[in-house]
Amino acid sequence: MTTIRDQEVTMGDLVDMAIPASAQAAAEALGLTVSRSVTSGVRVRQIPREDAEIAVACLRDWGFSARILEDAPQGEDPTGRSIKPAA
Repeated sequence: MTTIRDQEVTMGDLVDMAIPASAQAAAEALGLTVSRSVTSGVRVRQIPREDAEIAVACLRDWGFSARILEDAPQGEDPTGRSIKPAA
């Protein structure tokens, strides 16, 4: 478990957000760390759900579409590294 702002946050409470590339500067202005990938697009990874909900609302108010991803994409772990099946 990780302690954030005097609260315990479990890995299950952390989510990823998908945002359009045009929203990267706006997300960074909110203090979010944005990652870009050719395969998965522009994401904000592993942030507390409550923070993600606030960020999505702010980005939508500014005219950007954003959404919370419930699960990591198939073949990718939450950190964005590819997962290769065992041979």
